[in-house]
Amino acid sequence: MSRYALAPSRILLIVLLLSLAVCALASWYALHEPWLGLTLIPDKNGVLVEKSSGPSRTIPAGARLLKLGTAPSHMDLRSDDLIEEPDSFDTYPLMDEFFQRQSVLHVLLQSPVRLAWQKAGGPEQQLTLTPGIRPLSDLPAVFWFQLFAGTTGCLIGCWVWVLRPHDWGTRMFALTGLMFPLFTLPAAIYSTRELALHGKTFQLLSSLNHTGALLFGCALAGIFLTYPRMLVKPRHLLWLPLVFGAFLLADLFRLAPNQDWGYRIPVMAEMTLAIGFGVVQWMKSRSQPIDRAALRWLMLSALIGCGLFVFTTAGSGLFGLMHPLSQGYSFGFFLIMYVGIALGLRRYRLFELDEWAYRILLWVGGAMIVIALDAAFILILGLNPTFSMGITLLAGGLLYFPLRQWLWQRYVAPAHFTMEQVMPDLIRIAFLSAARERNQQWTQLLQTLYDPLEVSSLESAPSTAELADDGLSLRVPSCGGLQACQLRYPYLGHRLFSSHDAVLVNSLCQLMNHATAGREAYETGAAEERRRIARDMHDDVGARLLMLIHRTHGGPEAEIARAAMRDLRTAISTMDARPMLLADALADWRAETTSRIEAAGALVQWHEPEQLPQIDLSSSERSALERVLREAVSNALKHASPCNIEIDVSLDEALRISVSNDGFAPPPHTWAQGRGLRNMRARLAELGGNLSIEAQNNHPRLLLTLPLAR
Repeated sequence: MSRYALAPSRILLIVLLLSLAVCALASWYALHEPWLGLTLIPDKNGVLVEKSSGPSRTIPAGARLLKLGTAPSHMDLRSDDLIEEPDSFDTYPLMDEFFQRQSVLHVLLQSPVRLAWQKAGGPEQQLTLTPGIRPLSDLPAVFWFQLFAGTTGCLIGCWVWVLRPHDWGTRMFALTGLMFPLFTLPAAIYSTRELALHGKTFQLLSSLNHTGALLFGCALAGIFLTYPRMLVKPRHLLWLPLVFGAFLLADLFRLAPNQDWGYRIPVMAEMTLAIGFGVVQWMKSRSQPIDRAALRWLMLSALIGCGLFVFTTAGSGLFGLMHPLSQGYSFGFFLIMYVGIALGLRRYRLFELDEWAYRILLWVGGAMIVIALDAAFILILGLNPTFSMGITLLAGGLLYFPLRQWLWQRYVAPAHFTMEQVMPDLIRIAFLSAARERNQQWTQLLQTLYDPLEVSSLESAPSTAELADDGLSLRVPSCGGLQACQLRYPYLGHRLFSSHDAVLVNSLCQLMNHATAGREAYETGAAEERRRIARDMHDDVGARLLMLIHRTHGGPEAEIARAAMRDLRTAISTMDARPMLLADALADWRAETTSRIEAAGALVQWHEPEQLPQIDLSSSERSALERVLREAVSNALKHASPCNIEIDVSLDEALRISVSNDGFAPPPHTWAQGRGLRNMRARLAELGGNLSIEAQNNHPRLLLTLPLAR
């Protein structure tokens, strides 16, 4: 860099001061136009007074303004005299007529003028007044918003350029920033006029607006021609201003047939080219995740922001799709683009800018806050400049520094996690019962720690965490029975892995091994204790129930003992804690249910899919479904006295078992909610399932639903 080159911060400060000077000039011009004190709104029959103040304060709100002039000449007012944007006229003769009327009105307002107005249903009244100087408070919010949008866009565009002045992508982006105030500031003046500007001035401001918009579109297309890869040689970029410059000249000198060909179609064509170049860049960056990530931010922010503006202003006029949004506020769509690119600069190293760029942006933001507050205190509150600066520094410090720290921590400073923060998640993962869920949660923890763009499994696992690809990748070993994996592009591609990251992951793996060993020891002890209890119940309680069955010789007591034996077998299988295939569980339930129903003198129809997936039921799921199904069949035999019971099993995202019969039952809402139904609902609810009951033609039907993890 040349020793005579300015520092980036000074360049940005100069741009800021120049932008503020231009905004002050625009404000001065807007304030020195003749002012009647009226807020006017267009109406299909003319011009209505929304509110009045100053010289016209005697005119009531809601009155219709009929004409304006001096004896003996006057001009009838029309609704199109208040048009915000002259682009709404389709032909140039209509625009020229509009500018001529503006000139006549502007001349009439240079001296005392007579206003003719009429209250609804009342007689015509006249008022002679002398236009005054427009007060600062009369400038609407949309005026200041347009100044803010233009200044902010210019600053962000220059901010990108000063950091990498020799990069063609940043040069194109800087051009979009320079064009921003060229089309927003003129629009701020003429779109917020009270009634009229001189026609020549109006036409000049409109031409500047068109020039800025078309050149902005050229630079936007140039961004996608040059970033992240140069699609053409730099000299070919000149074709954009040459082609669209011809459209611009045709528009300025009224050589185009109408506004569509002079302005609207060229703007739409620029947007189409930008989208097309963006698609080409996307295709060429297929194997470059960093380029893809940057393009995603750039295309979404730039094209959505600019696209919304085009289709709510020029596009709506061209196709007649919608009522156009106020142009002043629609400029805010461009800020979406600039804010999106600013975020992309931080998250995806867009244009390869360094971290200190945010320091400059925050510094400039602080300067803008101080200047804006100082101007507000002086102009609006009328404070002494010295006292105002003291108040400004105090208020700016209280507001800016906390905001700056929050922004820095939120978007700039990388997240740092301590072992105390990670430990609870680590223990929770180690004690999850399902291996697949443990792997998913472990991967999620690593993503939370490093926010990588890519996570992939490793077939050849390293013994310890190690860096690869010069820090681009981190290879994580297998630990605690978890699968080894590789992380790439940490913090969404912003920085490389460091040796500190490898040390941290090694510590996490060691802790995971210890936690997993503790879980396995606990599970081994618990399983052994369950087996001992199950063995004792089988040998002691089971033997006595079997003895009771043999001694009662098939009486009612024997049936009770058999039911108790079935419950005991279910409890013992639950304690075994081993999963069972769904197909095997259904086979057991079908055999038991068929035996019970046929013993009661009824017929059973069991339907289930021919091909069942290889799904395991946990011991708790198997136990709950078995007991609920058993209770449902018992209730049917006890309360409905059916001849046929039909059981239908289906499987999609959940297991569904329908139990219906041909017996008679009252409507479900009249059923007493006894212990049996409450227990059935509670068992299913504990596992995330539910029980629904309905009756068709007085035939009851119970539906058991249980979601299953595949």
